[in-house]
Amino acid sequence: MGSPDKRDSEVNLWVKYTIFFFNFFFWLAGGALLGIGIWARHEKGIEAFGNLFTDPAALFIFLGCVMFILGFFGCVGALRENVFLLRVFMWSLIVLFVFQVGGSISAFVFRDKVKEEVEDKVEEMMMKYRDDADLANLIDFIQEKFECCGQMGAEDWGQFNKYFNCSSGKSIVELPESCGVPFSCCKTSDERVNTQCGYGLLETPHRIAPSQVIWTRGCVDALIDWAKKNLIAIGVSVLVIAIIEILGIALSGSLITQIGKQAGYI
Repeated sequence: MGSPDKRDSEVNLWVKYTIFFFNFFFWLAGGALLGIGIWARHEKGIEAFGNLFTDPAALFIFLGCVMFILGFFGCVGALRENVFLLRVFMWSLIVLFVFQVGGSISAFVFRDKVKEEVEDKVEEMMMKYRDDADLANLIDFIQEKFECCGQMGAEDWGQFNKYFNCSSGKSIVELPESCGVPFSCCKTSDERVNTQCGYGLLETPHRIAPSQVIWTRGCVDALIDWAKKNLIAIGVSVLVIAIIEILGIALSGSLITQIGKQAGYI
C-alpha cells in the first residue's frame, strides 16, 4: 500500500497568511477604536456608561472589543494553526453574518417600527446634549451635515432639552440658550461659527421667521431621505461586508480542514 501524497496534507500558505494579515490589521483597528473609547471615557470622567446609541465612547469601546477579540482569534489561530481559535473565529463570523442578514430584513419589514426607535433615540440624545461633550459633537455634526434641526423640527429643542426650553422661568441672562437652538442648526454661508445665532429664535412672536436663519427640517426625516438617495451605495457597502465575511468563513473552514488532514484526524 503506498503512502498518501504529502501535498494533500500540507497547509496552504496562501490561505493561512491571507487570514493572518487580514486579521492582523483588523486587530490593530480594533485596538485603536478601543483606545479611543477608553481615552474618551477618561476625559469625560463619567462613571456610568450610557447605551451604545447615546454614548459615542461606549460604542467605540464595544466595537473595539469585538474587533480586537475577533482579530486576535483569527490572527493567532491562523499563525499557530490552532483549530480551536479558528473555529471560534469562523463561528463568530457566521453569527455576525446571520445577524447582519436578519437585521437588514427586519429593518425593511418593520421599517415603521425602526423609525419609531430612531425617533426615541434621537430624543434621548437631545435630552443629554449639554451633559455629554462627545454626544453634543455628534449631534452638531449630524445637524450641520444633513442641514436639519431637532428630531422632527427645530421646536423639539425647546421640548426635549431644559436649556433651550422657553418656559424655564429664567431670564435670558441666566439661561442665554432659552427659546433657542444649538448653533449647528444655523444656516451659514461660510466656515465661521456663530454660537449665538440660534438664541431666542423659538420665541413667539419673533422679529424674523426662524426658517430664514436656521434649518427647520427634522433630522429623522433628513436621515431617512439621505438613506433613500444613497440606497444603492448602502446596499453595495453591506454586500461588500457580507462577501468579506463569507470569504473569512470559507477560508477559515478550509484552513481547519487542512490542519485536520495534516494532523491525520480527517
